Amino acid sequence: MTSTKINFNNPPKFLLMLGCTGVDFDEVNNSSTMKFDISADYTHSNGTIVQGGFITAMLDAAMAHLVILKRNQEVNPLSLNVNVNFIAPGAPGTFIASANITKMGKNIAFTSAELHQNDVLIATSTSTNRLILLSK
Repeated sequence: MTSTKINFNNPPKFLLMLGCTGVDFDEVNNSSTMKFDISADYTHSNGTIVQGGFITAMLDAAMAHLVILKRNQEVNPLSLNVNVNFIAPGAPGTFIASANITKMGKNIAFTSAELHQNDVLIATSTSTNRLILLSK
């Protein structure tokens, strides 16, 4: 497994909000993992359950960053569709999002992801992304 760090010295603010602490990229298996530390600020039900939009954001970020890494940071993956299945409630704390590339062409990528907390499956997701080439 190759570990690649996205520039966390100047990450997008949403990654800071989600408490993202790193990315591990496995180029051979077209997969990656991202770690998030979510505070009670992102919960409902008296601070006990992480709101579904933040669950979705973690999954979406993991899938998008996998595509970015796979394509050597030369594309911006724009989400055309994100489908999320909520399996169990997530509490404030550490989450691990694991993403895989199902298929990727020149302009479109299909990805999937799972979000775990303490070895419990919290949510699954699939995504379709339009790949926009970045200017050099």
